[in-house]
Amino acid sequence: MAKFMKAFKDAEEIWLGLEDPGMRRKVFRLVSKELAGSKHFNAGITIFEPGERCQMHNHPGSEEIDYIIKGRALAIDKEGNETVLEANDMMFIPEGEYHQHVSIGDEPLWLLWVYTPQSELPSAKA
Repeated sequence: MAKFMKAFKDAEEIWLGLEDPGMRRKVFRLVSKELAGSKHFNAGITIFEPGERCQMHNHPGSEEIDYIIKGRALAIDKEGNETVLEANDMMFIPEGEYHQHVSIGDEPLWLLWVYTPQSELPSAKA
């Protein structure tokens, strides 16, 4: 059966990086086995305030798609290559590839993420 969710009402709210200044972000996980009965996907929205980032991380065994809802992101790959992404841009991250997102600009970065198969969210430490 289809499941319909309100992003900021029905989500599991997770704060990451609270102990590490510059690494704080708020995750709203909407799709998982527990929340939606998903067999294959994890999905949600992460909000980064200006200047905040996640650590360089990967999802072993999972492919990821990220879509910028609003704000600007600096996307960094494991070789240090940097790409600026803005609203309506998308990135594909192959299975197990290391990557990092940094919120740049004056407004929060809203990042929609989906990865499959399911795995854990990255922790605050690399």
